[in-house]
Amino acid sequence: MWREILNIDPSCKESFLNFESLPGKGKALIAFAGVSHLRQTYQIGKTGKGEYLNDRKNDQVHVHYLISTQSGAGKLTLESGCQSIGPSTMMLIPAGTPFLYELDADHWDMCWLLLHDCPEYKFIHQLKAGVWQSANTSLLYQTMSLIRDFEHSDGRYKPDIQLRLIEVLLYQIEQTLKKTPTQSAQQQRFQALIRNVNKQLQLPWSVSSLAAELHMSEPQFYRLCKKETGKTPMKLLTQARMEYACYLLRYTNCNLEQIADTVGYADSASFAHRFKERYKSSPGRWRSHANLDRN
Repeated sequence: MWREILNIDPSCKESFLNFESLPGKGKALIAFAGVSHLRQTYQIGKTGKGEYLNDRKNDQVHVHYLISTQSGAGKLTLESGCQSIGPSTMMLIPAGTPFLYELDADHWDMCWLLLHDCPEYKFIHQLKAGVWQSANTSLLYQTMSLIRDFEHSDGRYKPDIQLRLIEVLLYQIEQTLKKTPTQSAQQQRFQALIRNVNKQLQLPWSVSSLAAELHMSEPQFYRLCKKETGKTPMKLLTQARMEYACYLLRYTNCNLEQIADTVGYADSASFAHRFKERYKSSPGRWRSHANLDRN
């Protein structure tokens, strides 16, 4: 019975979120997402063999489905049978699971996330496909709606707000799925530090100050960072700064002085020098090419 089904009535309204164009770690964990208001007919059926996303027709991607229902109702069909999808419920379908879900009322308001089948979400394979009541439903829906709304806003602080919202979303996903920590206390403290650094790239971080945050010697912190990320502390910091700078260049009108200040460089000349070292192009030329690609 399992086949690819995409049957969506034109009256259905969906806002799609492409995390490739948003700041932060979202693009590494979320393949695609959306907020949907569904009416009339809505059916999605999959064989579990993978998805073709972002027009990559020869590149199948394995994803986990996570759906939060705000109001209305749907129905999920699995090999084990059918389950009702009601308000304040979460639906999870681990990668590789064949399924059919469809509208089962006069409307269905929900948000959905296709999570990459990546090491961070490896634990999902141990979870059972199905529907359950969750106190996080409204929170997840509200955060997704805010991310959608801010995509159409302007202002210098838009990237910072988006970055924070995505961090909140990733935390809510983890809490919703009740991920059992598999990291040691030291690893958890390290990851918390890296999240904090990414929120405050403008600060003058050094190996010494980073090590002090974890009450470690510099050599100890250096070894821990290499073990956890494969990069030295300063290479990891530079990568985070450059990736955020690229986002600001591509999606904001911030000038080079503003971007340099935001990502932690003393002036635009220092920033431009480091940027050119990494991308073999000046920030201005990179921005021009990026804008041409967008158009």
